[in-house]
Amino acid sequence: MKTYLWQRLLLFVPTLLGMTLLTFLLGVVSPADPAMVVMTMDGMSAPSAEELLLKRHEMGLDQSYAMQYVSWMAGVLHGRWGVSFIDGKDVLGTLLAALPVTLSVTSMAIFWVIFFSIPLGAVMAVYYLQWPDRLLLLLSMALTSVPVFWLAIIAMQVLCENLRIFPTSGYGSLRNLLLPGLILGVGTIGAVMRLQRDALLAVLADNYILTARAKGLPFFYIIYKHGLRNSFITVVTMLGNYISGLLGGAAIIEMIFSLPGLGTLVLAAVQARDYPIIQGYVLMVGCMTIFVNMGVDVLYVLLKPQLRLEGRRDYDCR
Repeated sequence: MKTYLWQRLLLFVPTLLGMTLLTFLLGVVSPADPAMVVMTMDGMSAPSAEELLLKRHEMGLDQSYAMQYVSWMAGVLHGRWGVSFIDGKDVLGTLLAALPVTLSVTSMAIFWVIFFSIPLGAVMAVYYLQWPDRLLLLLSMALTSVPVFWLAIIAMQVLCENLRIFPTSGYGSLRNLLLPGLILGVGTIGAVMRLQRDALLAVLADNYILTARAKGLPFFYIIYKHGLRNSFITVVTMLGNYISGLLGGAAIIEMIFSLPGLGTLVLAAVQARDYPIIQGYVLMVGCMTIFVNMGVDVLYVLLKPQLRLEGRRDYDCR
C-alpha cells in the first residue's frame, strides 16, 4: 500500500509543477498590459510611455519569462501571491476569506450526490430493466441535461419566493446552503446514478455473489454487505473527477444565490481584469483538485484489498 501511495504522490509532483506553470502563463499571455491596467484603474489617468516603463520595471515585467516565473514561484511558496489591482489587498488573504463559502457549497453538493445517487443507483441495478429502472434512468438523463442556471432560477422562484422554504440569498446558516448545494450537484447526481447502476450490475454478475445467493442469503443483504462496497471502487474513482467540476461550477451558483465565495470573487476579477486574483484562483482550485485526487487514490486503496496485499508482498520480498 505504501509503495502504491508513494508512486501516486511522485506522479502528482510534475502535475503540480505543470499547473503552476500554466497559472503563471495565464498572466503572461493576458491581452492587456498589467502595468497599463494598474495605472488606468481610476478611468481617468493617461500614463506616458516613460511612466509605463517605470511601472513595468517596478512590477518586474521587464525581466525574462524564466526570471518572472522563478520570482513568482518564490512569492507563492512564501505566501506572497500578489496584490489585487482593484483594492490593493493581499491576494492570498482575499482568497482564503472566500474559500470557506465555496467549500461549504461544494461539500453540501457532495452530500446530496451521495445521499441520492448511491441508493437510487442501487435501486436501478436491483430492478434492472423493470419499470423502476427505466423511470430512474429517464430521471438521471433529465438531471444531467437540465441547465444548472435555469434550474437555479426556477427553484429560487418556486421554493424561495413562492413557498419561502429556503432563503433567496446570504450565507451563515445551513438553510442558506441546502438549495445551492442541491442545484450544484444535480448534474452529478444524474451521472453517478447511472455509474452506480452499471458498477453494481457488474458486481452482481461475479461468482461470489452467485455463491452467496446459492447459499440462500437474502438478496438485499447481499446487496448491502457485498455488492455496494465493491461497486464503490468505480464510483469513488469517478466521483473525484466530478468534485473538480463542482469546484469550478460553483461560480454560477454563487453568483445566482449571492454567496461570497471564490466563484463570485473570480467573476468580478475577470470583469475588472484583476489578473493576480485570477491567477490565485486558478492556483488554489488547481491545488485543491490535486489533493482531492490524492484523497481518491487513498480511498481506492482502502476499498481495493488487492493493492494492500500487493504492497505487503512487495514488502515481504524486500
